[in-house]
Amino acid sequence: MNIPNKLTMARMLLIPVYVLLVFLEVGAFAYFNDFLAVVVFGVAAFTDLLDGKLARKWNMVTNFGKLFDSAADKLLCGSALILLIYVFSAVCVPLFSSEASLAFLIVISVIVVLIMCRELFMTAFRSVAASRNVIVAADMPGKIKAAAQMAGIAVIMLAPDLWAIGVSRGIEGLVTAAQVIFIAGFALIVLSAVMAVVSCVMYIVKYPTVLSEDPPEKPDNGDDK
Repeated sequence: MNIPNKLTMARMLLIPVYVLLVFLEVGAFAYFNDFLAVVVFGVAAFTDLLDGKLARKWNMVTNFGKLFDSAADKLLCGSALILLIYVFSAVCVPLFSSEASLAFLIVISVIVVLIMCRELFMTAFRSVAASRNVIVAADMPGKIKAAAQMAGIAVIMLAPDLWAIGVSRGIEGLVTAAQVIFIAGFALIVLSAVMAVVSCVMYIVKYPTVLSEDPPEKPDNGDDK
């Protein structure tokens, strides 16, 4: 197994570590478990950027990498998005009033479902496109979606520990900072949801033959006359 593929596997192995850290709200560890979770998530996200670049630079693109790199990305972000619902409902609720907390929770839950459905649709879309000899290239809205999604998850995860430390030590500034950080992360997650919808629509418009009933195009192998 080459280095890019090892990075992909490392990203998959970091997912359960990230999940475990999020749930470890135990004793004094509860004051920095989410900070550690952000570090693990950041390392995993960095491997996502690194493995593809190294594979292309060193000409180490493999079928394993093509399959598992995408799967690792979806598992990482999907797990983190689902955990956002837990993080907010169990930890971040005290940051705001009950009405605001309920509104945030509803919106986050809808966004998580929306993004997950979009990812499932795009996986199927790309599979059908490949069967019809159509290459679906990544577009800018999709890249913005991915960047905003990862940044939003990391930022929101900083809020619970900041709030806990601020409350336990009576530091009002940290409590306010936790609220501001959460809102900033929430805005990034909303942006990622908007870009998810926009990119999905653009893919459908740009590649209409993928969903058509016409027979797939044969690859052009030159003039056989």
